[in-house]
Amino acid sequence: MNDIGNYARHAQYWDWGGHDRTDEDAYWNNFALKYGKNVLIPMCALGETGAYMAENGFNVTAFDITPEMISEGKKRFDDVPGLRFFEGDVTDFHFDIPPADFCFSMDFGHLLTIHDVKKALACIRNHLRIGGCLVIETGLRLPDAESDYYPTKTFYPSKQVYPSVKVWKTGDTRYNAQTGRSHISQTFYAQDESGHVESFDHSFYLQSYFREEWLGAFKACGFDIIGEYSSREVNSWQSGGEGFRIFEAVKLEEEIL
Repeated sequence: MNDIGNYARHAQYWDWGGHDRTDEDAYWNNFALKYGKNVLIPMCALGETGAYMAENGFNVTAFDITPEMISEGKKRFDDVPGLRFFEGDVTDFHFDIPPADFCFSMDFGHLLTIHDVKKALACIRNHLRIGGCLVIETGLRLPDAESDYYPTKTFYPSKQVYPSVKVWKTGDTRYNAQTGRSHISQTFYAQDESGHVESFDHSFYLQSYFREEWLGAFKACGFDIIGEYSSREVNSWQSGGEGFRIFEAVKLEEEIL
């Protein structure tokens, strides 16, 4: 996988934003119910949604490339029955698990080439049953978009979530329309009760692709798109926006060479 920034330092503060995830977790829970009980979650970070689904009766395999994320996830959720954590790169993984009925990801923007996207799709396909579902939420590259710069802003959580620690972020974003790539540059701050401030930088790229590239990648990797949506029917802070796209695809029976 390509450079994804300082997620190692982020692990202990991953849920810093204080958002209520109930609607989002229930959204994925209900989506999976249409397909079965075995769920695969790549790029899971701490695995909060995986823990929610396991608590609701799913068998969940959640994995992430960042060891610190997996360690923090285990620290918080290792006692949840039905939830398994692994370390793994979404473009090159193999786990000895039952074939998954359902898989989802909102983080394919971290894959900076369509070649890596296809490698990830192929790995996921190898872990799905025939007819199993993969849902990807992503931002599309828009043909008429222009390069843009979003100057530095300060971001505060909707509520402070850590006892005795106040957290916030600053950051700016540059979007290159020619490449479809955004560069996000952030600094994270954590202030303790004595006023001491810890900070660290977190800079990474996100890649968007044209719709036709997505359609071609799914087809090449043995998936049939059965649903395509521009928004969720859920009240979620992460849903919607210009170019937002949800692909619902199922694994075809044909073998891929």
